[in-house]
Amino acid sequence: MGRGHSEKFQKEQKVPKIGSSEVFVSKDHSRNGAKSEDLPRYDTKSKYDELIIDIETELSGINPIQLSKRCIYRVPTELRKLNEEAYTPRIVSIDPFHHGAKARLRSMEDLKRRYFKKFVQRSFVSLRKCIEFLMDNEGSAHEFYDEVIDMDSNTFVHMLLVDACFILELLLKSHCPHFRDNEDTYVMSTPWLRSDLKLDLILLENQIPLFVLEGLYNLAIATSSMQLESLQNLTLGFFKKHNQLDKRPNFESVKHFTNLILILHRPMSQRPVRRLDKFKHVYSVTELDEAGVKFQVSEKKCLLDVDFNKHVLEIPCFKLNDHTETLIRNLMALELCHYPSDSYIIDYITFMDYLINTPKDVDLLVQNGILENWLGDSKAAARLVNKLCVNITVDDNNFYFFDICDALNKYYEAPMHKRKAILRRDYFNTPWKTASTIAAFVLLVLTFIQTVCSIISINGNQTPT
Repeated sequence: MGRGHSEKFQKEQKVPKIGSSEVFVSKDHSRNGAKSEDLPRYDTKSKYDELIIDIETELSGINPIQLSKRCIYRVPTELRKLNEEAYTPRIVSIDPFHHGAKARLRSMEDLKRRYFKKFVQRSFVSLRKCIEFLMDNEGSAHEFYDEVIDMDSNTFVHMLLVDACFILELLLKSHCPHFRDNEDTYVMSTPWLRSDLKLDLILLENQIPLFVLEGLYNLAIATSSMQLESLQNLTLGFFKKHNQLDKRPNFESVKHFTNLILILHRPMSQRPVRRLDKFKHVYSVTELDEAGVKFQVSEKKCLLDVDFNKHVLEIPCFKLNDHTETLIRNLMALELCHYPSDSYIIDYITFMDYLINTPKDVDLLVQNGILENWLGDSKAAARLVNKLCVNITVDDNNFYFFDICDALNKYYEAPMHKRKAILRRDYFNTPWKTASTIAAFVLLVLTFIQTVCSIISINGNQTPT
């Protein structure tokens, strides 16, 4: 086939583009005198083209997620269904996840707007500068959330502005009593309201990025005639009960309030080296007690500073009250979503879950000052600790308490200690068994003495005179 014929063939076989309605007809047909209306028509627009165009349009609108910034999460469904109230704001919503969701939350919107107005008036910061800052950083704020926020730009920025200024005014009023008025006295002096408000501000689903608070507060400081505390001091003062170690973390690395509380609860020491073997279990408090382990409350403030030395297990005091479950669940949810291989609270609760199986385990820890049970019932305390670990995944190779659990297991499984445990479990685990065992032992001793005396008496009678 010659070159000229090849080029002619390629022109005749030109393939139409997807979505095009062009029809290409060979020039030979025209030479043969055929009319165009007599020629067969080929509909080159496939029935699939419309769907292809829709999918391509959809894909073009999907942007890559900035995983490095994402840190505000929806709590996984498997956790939320265990206790939905633990992850849901009680009185105030500070985020797009629960924005205007319930009537009980909307009742606080008036207070938020009044605090917003007072903050702007007090600092003399212009609304234009606040809005310019938020508009310029709106994209960065969106990247902090793990899902697309279904709000238009103005609504989202308005929400951030009101919520952030409300928090800043709340922090100022909490730190500076002379900023308060009659309305604030009610908020600050009502224990349940103040407590619930603080608890709402550390819920994982109720967060705004800390850089938003910092940016607006810096604008306020720049225009205020008063000498104001740093945002770090205000925040740490507000959450001081969570800062038992008196930490001063670098706020540039803090993402939001839940992240801050998690950092404050982490130990000062370095995490142990990752293990090749996996963590399996540890014996319960009752079992360890039967083997001779002594339980003692530690004077250390960090919950994770647990130590086992010379058969004494030292554990810092852990308080169980009505807010414990909410606090722990939200910290665990953040670790599960953001720090799956570097969890501390998850490891601590897992450790306590193994130690506590029954109300008797709770009673032993309460007697030794390790647990403060404000729930009023040992069964309720045991049930609370046990259900916290449901649907929680633990990194077995990076378990924080691996060495301590290994040492406790070895102590329990030592032959002498194990026999002691069996003896105490089978013969001394209740007052009745203890009394029966002692009575049987005394009876055995008396029987033995009687037998010896009888033998001596018989031998004495048989002695020749």
